[in-house]
Amino acid sequence: MRAALKQAIADVVPALKDRLYDVQPPADGAAEPYGVIAFGEEIWKSAWAGYRQVIRLKLYAGDAGLDQADQWAESLVGGLHRKRVVYPDAAPFTLVYLGAREAERLEPTTGKAVRTLRFGVYVPEAESGSPGAGPDEWLSALAGWTGKRLGEPWTVYQTSWPSGPDDHAVLWRMTGCETKMAGASLYEVRKHFAGHIAAPNSDVEQQAAVSLIEGLGTQVQLPLSTDQRRYMSVTEASADLKADAFLDGQVKLTLVQRRMRPAEEAALIRRVEIHPILK
Repeated sequence: MRAALKQAIADVVPALKDRLYDVQPPADGAAEPYGVIAFGEEIWKSAWAGYRQVIRLKLYAGDAGLDQADQWAESLVGGLHRKRVVYPDAAPFTLVYLGAREAERLEPTTGKAVRTLRFGVYVPEAESGSPGAGPDEWLSALAGWTGKRLGEPWTVYQTSWPSGPDDHAVLWRMTGCETKMAGASLYEVRKHFAGHIAAPNSDVEQQAAVSLIEGLGTQVQLPLSTDQRRYMSVTEASADLKADAFLDGQVKLTLVQRRMRPAEEAALIRRVEIHPILK
Protein backbone atom coordinates (compact mmCIF):
# COMPACT_ATOMS: atom_id res chain seq x y z
CA MET A 1 0.00 0.00 0.00
CA ARG A 2 2.83 2.42 0.81
CA ALA A 3 4.33 2.27 -2.67
CA ALA A 4 0.91 2.72 -4.27
CA LEU A 5 0.11 5.68 -2.02
CA LYS A 6 3.43 7.39 -2.80
CA GLN A 7 2.83 6.94 -6.50
CA ALA A 8 -0.70 8.37 -6.22
CA ILE A 9 0.62 11.44 -4.35
CA ALA A 10 3.41 11.96 -6.86
CA ASP A 11 0.93 11.74 -9.74
CA VAL A 12 -0.94 14.71 -8.24
CA VAL A 13 2.12 16.70 -7.10
CA PRO A 14 5.12 15.77 -9.29
CA ALA A 15 7.42 17.94 -7.12
CA LEU A 16 7.13 15.29 -4.38
CA LYS A 17 8.27 12.39 -6.55
CA ASP A 18 11.02 10.46 -4.74
CA ARG A 19 10.67 12.93 -1.85
CA LEU A 20 8.11 11.04 0.26
CA TYR A 21 9.39 9.39 3.44
CA ASP A 22 7.95 6.99 6.00
CA VAL A 23 7.40 8.33 9.55
CA GLN A 24 10.30 10.81 9.33
CA PRO A 25 12.90 12.04 6.82
CA PRO A 26 16.42 10.60 6.82
CA ALA A 27 18.62 11.42 9.81
CA ASP A 28 21.01 13.44 7.67
CA GLY A 29 18.13 15.60 6.48
CA ALA A 30 16.16 15.79 3.25
CA ALA A 31 16.12 18.30 0.43
CA GLU A 32 12.98 20.41 0.49
CA PRO A 33 10.26 20.23 -0.56
CA TYR A 34 9.35 16.78 0.76
CA GLY A 35 6.53 14.89 2.46
CA VAL A 36 6.29 12.49 5.39
CA ILE A 37 3.69 9.70 5.52
CA ALA A 38 2.59 8.09 8.78
CA PHE A 39 0.12 5.19 9.03
CA GLY A 40 -2.08 5.04 12.12
CA GLU A 41 -3.56 2.03 13.86
CA GLU A 42 -6.38 0.13 12.17
CA ILE A 43 -9.62 0.88 14.04
CA TRP A 44 -12.68 -1.36 13.76
CA LYS A 45 -15.67 0.50 12.27
CA SER A 46 -18.35 -1.98 11.19
CA ALA A 47 -19.00 -5.40 9.70
CA TRP A 48 -19.60 -3.92 6.25
CA ALA A 49 -16.77 -1.34 6.21
CA GLY A 50 -14.17 -3.28 8.18
CA TYR A 51 -11.24 -1.38 9.66
CA ARG A 52 -10.29 2.23 8.98
CA GLN A 53 -6.64 3.23 8.95
CA VAL A 54 -5.78 6.93 9.19
CA ILE A 55 -2.90 8.17 7.04
CA ARG A 56 -1.23 11.49 7.90
CA LEU A 57 0.63 13.34 5.19
CA LYS A 58 2.92 16.19 6.27
CA LEU A 59 4.03 18.62 3.58
CA TYR A 60 7.26 20.56 4.01
CA ALA A 61 7.42 23.25 1.34
CA GLY A 62 10.71 24.80 2.47
CA ASP A 63 11.57 28.11 0.81
CA ALA A 64 8.43 27.88 -1.32
CA GLY A 65 6.43 28.71 1.82
CA LEU A 66 3.05 27.69 3.17
CA ASP A 67 1.23 29.25 0.22
CA GLN A 68 2.81 26.62 -2.01
CA ALA A 69 2.00 23.90 0.54
CA ASP A 70 -1.62 25.07 0.56
CA GLN A 71 -1.78 24.78 -3.23
CA TRP A 72 -0.38 21.26 -3.03
CA ALA A 73 -2.85 20.39 -0.28
CA GLU A 74 -5.78 21.64 -2.36
CA SER A 75 -4.61 19.58 -5.33
CA LEU A 76 -4.11 16.48 -3.18
CA VAL A 77 -7.55 16.72 -1.61
CA GLY A 78 -9.18 17.12 -5.01
CA GLY A 79 -7.08 14.38 -6.60
CA LEU A 80 -7.09 11.76 -3.82
CA HIS A 81 -10.47 12.10 -2.06
CA ARG A 82 -12.53 9.05 -3.03
CA LYS A 83 -9.67 7.99 -5.27
CA ARG A 84 -9.41 4.29 -6.10
CA VAL A 85 -5.72 3.43 -6.14
CA VAL A 86 -4.65 0.44 -8.22
CA TYR A 87 -1.03 -0.70 -8.10
CA PRO A 88 0.65 -3.87 -9.43
CA ASP A 89 0.93 -6.73 -6.92
CA ALA A 90 -1.19 -4.87 -4.34
CA ALA A 91 -4.86 -4.94 -3.41
CA PRO A 92 -6.72 -1.84 -4.62
CA PHE A 93 -7.87 0.63 -2.00
CA THR A 94 -9.90 3.85 -1.83
CA LEU A 95 -8.76 7.03 -0.10
CA VAL A 96 -11.21 9.24 1.80
CA TYR A 97 -10.22 12.73 2.95
CA LEU A 98 -10.78 13.11 6.70
CA GLY A 99 -9.83 16.75 7.14
CA ALA A 100 -6.79 18.52 8.54
CA ARG A 101 -6.14 18.86 12.25
CA GLU A 102 -3.52 21.47 13.11
CA ALA A 103 -3.37 22.16 9.39
CA GLU A 104 -0.53 24.67 9.54
CA ARG A 105 2.04 24.91 12.31
CA LEU A 106 5.69 25.28 13.11
CA GLU A 107 7.41 22.17 14.40
CA PRO A 108 9.25 23.05 17.62
CA THR A 109 12.08 20.59 16.98
CA THR A 110 12.93 21.72 13.45
CA GLY A 111 11.39 25.17 13.28
CA LYS A 112 9.97 24.27 9.86
CA ALA A 113 6.47 25.09 8.66
CA VAL A 114 4.39 21.99 7.93
CA ARG A 115 0.98 21.41 6.38
CA THR A 116 -0.82 18.22 7.52
CA LEU A 117 -3.56 16.29 5.70
CA ARG A 118 -5.47 13.24 6.94
CA PHE A 119 -6.84 10.48 4.72
CA GLY A 120 -8.60 7.25 5.62
CA VAL A 121 -8.38 3.82 4.03
CA TYR A 122 -11.03 1.18 4.73
CA VAL A 123 -9.70 -2.35 5.06
CA PRO A 124 -12.33 -5.14 4.88
CA GLU A 125 -12.33 -7.83 7.54
CA ALA A 126 -10.52 -10.94 6.38
CA GLU A 127 -12.78 -13.87 5.53
CA SER A 128 -12.40 -16.84 7.83
CA GLY A 129 -13.95 -20.25 8.30
CA SER A 130 -16.12 -22.14 5.84
CA PRO A 131 -18.19 -20.26 3.26
CA GLY A 132 -21.74 -19.36 4.28
CA ALA A 133 -24.99 -20.21 2.62
CA GLY A 134 -24.71 -17.28 0.21
CA PRO A 135 -26.42 -13.90 0.10
CA ASP A 136 -30.05 -13.38 1.05
CA GLU A 137 -32.50 -13.99 -1.81
CA TRP A 138 -34.13 -10.60 -1.37
CA LEU A 139 -30.76 -8.88 -1.24
CA SER A 140 -29.67 -10.49 -4.50
CA ALA A 141 -32.92 -9.48 -6.20
CA LEU A 142 -32.53 -5.89 -4.95
CA ALA A 143 -28.94 -5.75 -6.20
CA GLY A 144 -30.02 -7.02 -9.60
CA TRP A 145 -32.77 -4.41 -9.86
CA THR A 146 -30.33 -1.66 -8.80
CA GLY A 147 -27.83 -2.64 -11.49
CA LYS A 148 -30.52 -2.41 -14.16
CA ARG A 149 -31.82 0.88 -12.78
CA LEU A 150 -28.46 2.68 -12.69
CA GLY A 151 -26.70 0.91 -15.55
CA GLU A 152 -23.11 1.68 -16.48
CA PRO A 153 -20.67 2.46 -14.92
CA TRP A 154 -22.18 1.41 -11.59
CA THR A 155 -21.15 -1.74 -9.72
CA VAL A 156 -23.45 -3.19 -7.06
CA TYR A 157 -22.10 -5.04 -4.00
CA GLN A 158 -23.89 -7.02 -1.32
CA THR A 159 -23.44 -7.22 2.47
CA SER A 160 -19.96 -5.61 2.77
CA TRP A 161 -17.51 -3.43 0.89
CA PRO A 162 -14.66 -5.09 -0.96
CA SER A 163 -11.11 -3.80 -0.84
CA GLY A 164 -11.03 -0.79 -3.17
CA PRO A 165 -14.58 -0.74 -4.60
CA ASP A 166 -15.10 0.67 -8.08
CA ASP A 167 -15.37 4.44 -8.47
CA HIS A 168 -19.16 4.22 -8.99
CA ALA A 169 -20.40 1.72 -6.43
CA VAL A 170 -23.57 0.80 -4.54
CA LEU A 171 -23.63 -1.46 -1.49
CA TRP A 172 -26.87 -2.99 -0.21
CA ARG A 173 -26.95 -4.68 3.19
CA MET A 174 -29.81 -6.04 5.28
CA THR A 175 -30.24 -4.26 8.61
CA GLY A 176 -33.23 -6.10 10.09
CA CYS A 177 -36.11 -8.52 9.58
CA GLU A 178 -39.51 -9.00 11.20
CA THR A 179 -42.88 -10.68 10.69
CA LYS A 180 -46.37 -9.33 11.27
CA MET A 181 -49.74 -11.05 11.24
CA ALA A 182 -51.89 -9.81 8.35
CA GLY A 183 -54.95 -12.02 8.97
CA ALA A 184 -56.05 -15.47 10.03
CA SER A 185 -54.33 -17.09 7.08
CA LEU A 186 -51.72 -14.48 6.07
CA TYR A 187 -48.55 -13.05 7.56
CA GLU A 188 -46.04 -10.47 6.34
CA VAL A 189 -42.28 -10.76 6.17
CA ARG A 190 -40.56 -7.37 6.37
CA LYS A 191 -36.89 -6.83 5.64
CA HIS A 192 -35.03 -3.58 6.12
CA PHE A 193 -32.05 -2.55 3.98
CA ALA A 194 -29.46 0.21 3.86
CA GLY A 195 -28.04 1.43 0.58
CA HIS A 196 -24.57 2.98 0.33
CA ILE A 197 -23.78 5.04 -2.76
CA ALA A 198 -20.15 6.00 -3.42
CA ALA A 199 -18.93 8.05 -6.38
CA PRO A 200 -16.05 10.42 -7.20
CA ASN A 201 -18.13 13.43 -6.12
CA SER A 202 -21.22 14.15 -4.03
CA ASP A 203 -23.30 15.40 -6.97
CA VAL A 204 -23.10 12.02 -8.69
CA GLU A 205 -23.97 10.28 -5.41
CA GLN A 206 -27.04 12.46 -4.95
CA GLN A 207 -28.22 11.87 -8.51
CA ALA A 208 -27.92 8.11 -8.05
CA ALA A 209 -29.74 8.22 -4.69
CA VAL A 210 -32.60 10.26 -6.15
CA SER A 211 -32.82 7.89 -9.12
CA LEU A 212 -33.12 4.88 -6.80
CA ILE A 213 -35.77 6.54 -4.62
CA GLU A 214 -37.81 7.57 -7.64
CA GLY A 215 -37.50 4.09 -9.11
CA LEU A 216 -38.54 2.41 -5.87
CA GLY A 217 -41.46 4.81 -5.56
CA THR A 218 -42.84 3.96 -8.98
CA GLN A 219 -42.08 0.24 -8.70
CA VAL A 220 -45.17 -1.43 -7.28
CA GLN A 221 -43.38 -4.74 -6.90
CA LEU A 222 -39.81 -5.94 -7.24
CA PRO A 223 -39.45 -9.38 -8.84
CA LEU A 224 -38.09 -12.06 -6.54
CA SER A 225 -38.72 -14.99 -8.86
CA THR A 226 -40.58 -14.27 -12.08
CA ASP A 227 -40.84 -17.99 -12.89
CA GLN A 228 -42.71 -18.65 -9.65
CA ARG A 229 -44.44 -15.26 -9.72
CA ARG A 230 -42.97 -14.19 -6.42
CA TYR A 231 -42.54 -10.50 -5.72
CA MET A 232 -41.63 -8.02 -2.98
CA SER A 233 -43.52 -4.80 -2.30
CA VAL A 234 -41.86 -1.49 -1.42
CA THR A 235 -43.41 0.08 1.68
CA GLU A 236 -40.81 2.67 2.71
CA ALA A 237 -37.92 4.29 0.84
CA SER A 238 -36.03 7.41 1.90
CA ALA A 239 -32.64 9.03 1.40
CA ASP A 240 -30.45 11.13 3.67
CA LEU A 241 -28.06 12.82 1.26
CA LYS A 242 -25.79 14.00 4.09
CA ALA A 243 -25.11 10.52 5.46
CA ASP A 244 -21.65 8.98 5.20
CA ALA A 245 -21.55 6.76 2.12
CA PHE A 246 -19.08 4.20 3.50
CA LEU A 247 -20.21 3.94 7.11
CA ASP A 248 -23.93 4.73 7.25
CA GLY A 249 -25.49 4.64 3.79
CA GLN A 250 -27.79 7.26 2.32
CA VAL A 251 -30.81 5.09 1.42
CA LYS A 252 -33.17 3.31 3.81
CA LEU A 253 -35.58 0.74 2.38
CA THR A 254 -38.24 -1.65 3.65
CA LEU A 255 -39.55 -4.51 1.50
CA VAL A 256 -42.58 -6.65 2.32
CA GLN A 257 -43.87 -10.01 1.13
CA ARG A 258 -47.18 -11.61 2.13
CA ARG A 259 -47.27 -15.34 2.67
CA MET A 260 -49.92 -17.93 3.48
CA ARG A 261 -49.76 -19.45 6.92
CA PRO A 262 -49.29 -23.22 6.73
CA ALA A 263 -52.32 -25.29 7.65
CA GLU A 264 -51.94 -26.89 11.05
CA GLU A 265 -52.93 -30.49 11.58
CA ALA A 266 -55.37 -30.97 14.44
CA ALA A 267 -57.83 -33.61 15.59
CA LEU A 268 -61.30 -33.25 14.05
CA ILE A 269 -64.34 -32.67 16.27
CA ARG A 270 -66.40 -35.84 15.97
CA ARG A 271 -69.25 -35.08 18.34
CA VAL A 272 -70.68 -32.20 20.43
CA GLU A 273 -72.93 -32.78 23.41
CA ILE A 274 -74.90 -30.04 25.18
CA HIS A 275 -75.99 -30.56 28.75
CA PRO A 276 -78.70 -28.37 30.24
CA ILE A 277 -77.86 -26.36 33.32
CA LEU A 278 -79.54 -28.00 36.30
CA LYS A 279 -80.65 -25.87 39.20
